[in-house]
Amino acid sequence: MSAAIVGATVFSGSALAGTSVNLSVTSDYLFRGLPQSGGAAVQGGIDYAADSGFYVGAWASTIGFGGDAGGAGSEVDFYAGFAGENFDLGAIYYLYSEEDEVDMPDPSYNTIELYGSFSVGMVTIGGYFAPDTYFGVDESAYGVNLGFSAPISEMASFDFSLQHNGGEGNEAFTPDGDAYLDYSVGISAESESGLSVGLAFVGTDIDDDDPKLIVSGGYAFDI
Repeated sequence: MSAAIVGATVFSGSALAGTSVNLSVTSDYLFRGLPQSGGAAVQGGIDYAADSGFYVGAWASTIGFGGDAGGAGSEVDFYAGFAGENFDLGAIYYLYSEEDEVDMPDPSYNTIELYGSFSVGMVTIGGYFAPDTYFGVDESAYGVNLGFSAPISEMASFDFSLQHNGGEGNEAFTPDGDAYLDYSVGISAESESGLSVGLAFVGTDIDDDDPKLIVSGGYAFDI
């Protein structure tokens, strides 16, 4: 189970119309607090945004499902939506093109989600809903999240997110079969040239799950 989204934030349309590319590396790929890569991951994507607020994009990452499925290879996400100054609505399709090469469950890990968010100032409230199957679990899942981002300099910000993950789809991934919380607390910075770095503690309230320090860096540019 993985995604282009880390933590509680959901997708948002580009601030300016046009096409952009992003490339990054992270010390560990966590999705909703759960490990996906079992170590460092290489990631990248491409996005197009129109003046109307419509956007479409694709994002990919190397994965390993915590090392349990060694060779699962990669995840590719396709998404589209509509974003305004303080809202974002869309859908995302998570594709695991190499899942037939390893011992994957039936139904498929491939998953469709709907997502949305609304922001006021430095606060964002959002959520997601998987109406059918959820990463190999034949049940629905949902999440409700709260995000906060405050500038601490011209390039850097303090970021916090907290998300409740519920529904039988999410509960299947916890030892006790319960809903769980995931959170992220950290600092991120981005230069005008498109270079970015991030440092965050990411974790869940699942028993025996300790917070993990995640270091990331990336580069984004327009084409």
